[in-house]
Amino acid sequence: MNKGKLDAALQAAIAKKAVPEQKIFLQLLRQVWQIDWTVAPYDVWGHYITYDVPYFLRFMQMDVGDEAEEKQLIIDWISSRYEMKKKGSGWQSEVVALMDEANQIRVEARKG
Repeated sequence: MNKGKLDAALQAAIAKKAVPEQKIFLQLLRQVWQIDWTVAPYDVWGHYITYDVPYFLRFMQMDVGDEAEEKQLIIDWISSRYEMKKKGSGWQSEVVALMDEANQIRVEARKG
């Protein structure tokens, strides 16, 4: 696995997202994949949607150097909970496409 290519592709995908929930999910996925790229996006999604903060904190504790960014990401994620409830389930129709996109990013990085 070319972790540099994986990280660069994830950062590019994050930059293109306009929907905050998708952006936050990809940022959390990036935190997980920095430690273990074999974790499936839909597994990470399950922890994301249930607000399993300790799950993500375990990965973040293993990664050194971007603590301020990680702390802000957790704050943004928790803050987004109200917005997600307010929007209803309309944005969730794009979840399958988001999982496919994440899987494609991982497949492409494995080739490189």
